[in-house]
Amino acid sequence: MGYQVVARKWRPQRFDEVIGQEHVTSTLKYAVLKNRTAPVYLFTGIRGTGKTTLARIWVKALNCLDLQPDGEPCNKCASCLEIADGKSPDVVEIDGASNTSVDNVREIKENISYMPIRSKYKVYIIDEVHMLSKPAFNALLKTLEEPPAHTIFILATTDPQKIPTTVLSRCQRYDLKRLSLEDVTRQLAKILDAENIKYDLNSLYEIAKEGEGSMRDSQTILEQLITFGGDKVTEDEVSLILGTSDKYQLRNIIQSISKHDSNSAVSFANEIYKNGKSIEKAAKDILQLLHNILLYSQLKNTNFIDSPAEEKDWIKSVSENLTTADWIRLFRFWNNEYETLKISDYPLMIFETAIISCCAMPSMYDFSEFVKNITDLSANIKTDTNKPTIEKTDQDKTVEGTTAIASNISNKTSKTEPEAKPENPADTASIGKNENIEQKPAPETVQNEAKSLNWVDFCKTFKDKDPYFYGIISGCKYTENDTRITVSILNEIQRGAINDLQQEFGKFFGSAKELEFVDYEDGTSILADEEAAKKEEIANKKNMILESKAVKSAQELGFQLKKVSVE
Repeated sequence: MGYQVVARKWRPQRFDEVIGQEHVTSTLKYAVLKNRTAPVYLFTGIRGTGKTTLARIWVKALNCLDLQPDGEPCNKCASCLEIADGKSPDVVEIDGASNTSVDNVREIKENISYMPIRSKYKVYIIDEVHMLSKPAFNALLKTLEEPPAHTIFILATTDPQKIPTTVLSRCQRYDLKRLSLEDVTRQLAKILDAENIKYDLNSLYEIAKEGEGSMRDSQTILEQLITFGGDKVTEDEVSLILGTSDKYQLRNIIQSISKHDSNSAVSFANEIYKNGKSIEKAAKDILQLLHNILLYSQLKNTNFIDSPAEEKDWIKSVSENLTTADWIRLFRFWNNEYETLKISDYPLMIFETAIISCCAMPSMYDFSEFVKNITDLSANIKTDTNKPTIEKTDQDKTVEGTTAIASNISNKTSKTEPEAKPENPADTASIGKNENIEQKPAPETVQNEAKSLNWVDFCKTFKDKDPYFYGIISGCKYTENDTRITVSILNEIQRGAINDLQQEFGKFFGSAKELEFVDYEDGTSILADEEAAKKEEIANKKNMILESKAVKSAQELGFQLKKVSVE
C-alpha cells in the first residue's frame, strides 16, 4: 500500500476511536445491540468532526458478521473489510454537491428495491445533503419516509438549516460537537508518539487552535509540519508554516494596552510586521485573547476558556489590570477594527492605529471622575443662575413703594377738590398716633419720588396685568432724563397704543415727567436690554462650562467638544 496522509491513516475504525462524540457513539452502539435501527439518520456538525467516519463505522456495525459484545464492529470479517476499503456493493456513498438533480434521486429510487448482495442492509450515505435541489428533495421525500426494510439512509451535512423541514422530520438527527483543544491535542500527541516524532505540547495547541475544532483540519496541518520538519514539530515551525505571530508578542501587546503604554505596544506590532507574519492573523489572535480575558474577568472561572494551562495562568494575571467593563469596551472596539483591517489595503496602519486607540482609551475610573465633574458643573450652573438676594436700602424701599403712591397722584383738576375733614377732632388726633395707618406724604415729597421713577419701572407694571400692552411698549426705543421721556414710534401697532400710553403715563408719573413721541429711532428698548442681558448670561455660562474641570477632563479623555448649549 502506498503512502497515506495522517488524516486517512488515522481515521477511526471503531466507535471508541472517535474523539469527542461520546453522546453519539454510545447511542449508536446501544441501537445496534438492541436491533433498534431507524430508516434515516442525519449527522450534522462542522467540517472534520467525524460525520462521514461515524456513518462508515455505523454501516460496519450494522453489517458486521461478528459484532462485538460492546456494539463495536470486528473490523476483520469480509463485510467490515469491504466497507473499510470502499468496495462493498451494498454501501453507496453519494456526494450531494455533485448529484443535485432529480435524475440522481430517481436512480436511487430505482435501485433501493433490490435486495443487498452480501450484506444485511443496503446503505446510502449522502454527504453534503443540503446541496440537493428542492425538486430532488421532493423526489426523495416519499422514499425517506417509507424505504424498504433492507435499506438505510445516512445523511451528512454541515448546514442542516438548508434542509427542508419535511426531510428533517423523517430523520433521526445527531449533532456532532466541535472538538475542544484538549481533545485535538491529545489525539495529535498520540499520532506523533506512534510515528516516533518529537514535539512540544505548545506547538500542538497552536495546531489545534488553527484547526478551530476540526480534527481533519488539525491533522492536515500536522501532516504539513511533519513533511517540513522531518523528525520534530516545534512552535517555531508552526509559526513559520501557519504565519502566526509569536504568542509572547501578542500577549505583550495586550499587556501594554492594559497599561496605556502605546510605545511598547506599537514596538511589538512592528516586530510582528518585520518578521513577515500576517497582520490579519495577529489581529484575530488578539481578539481571541481579549475574549478569553473578558470571560475570566467576569466569571472568574477558566472552565469556559479553551486554552492550555500556561495561557490560563497568564489570562488570570493580566485580567487584573483592568475592570470587566474596560475589557468589554476593548473587545468590542478591537472586533470592529478587525473587521476593517480584513478589507483594508493597509492592514499595518489599521493595526497600529487600533493599538494606539486602545492605549489612549480611558478607563471606567476616568469616566466615573468625568461624570462626577459633570454633576458638579451642573450644580454650579444652577447655583449661579439663582441670583443672591440683596438687602434693600431705605432709598430702594422708597422707590419701590412709590409705584403705589404715584398711581394716586391726581391731575391738576383733581387737586382743586376740597379735602374731606374728619367729623370728630379726636379722630384726627388718633390718626397721628396710629402707626398702622399710612400717612399721606406732602405734595413735594410725592413729586420727588415720582421723579425718581423711570421708564423701566413704568413698563414693568404691565408685565403681569397686561402682557400684550407690555410687549408693545417694551419694544419701543426710548431716551430719558429727570424731566422727560422720549419714545420712538416706528410702526402702526405702536401708533395705535399712543392714547393708552399717554393715559397710563399720566397715571403713573403725574406731572413729574413729560412724555414725548418721535418718529425716528433713538436710544434703546427694554426688550433689547433684556436680550443683551440674556446673551451676556448665556455667554458667562458657556465660559464657565468651557473653563470647567469637567470639560477639561473630557478633552483629556479624548472627547472633542463640538457644541455648548445653554438653555
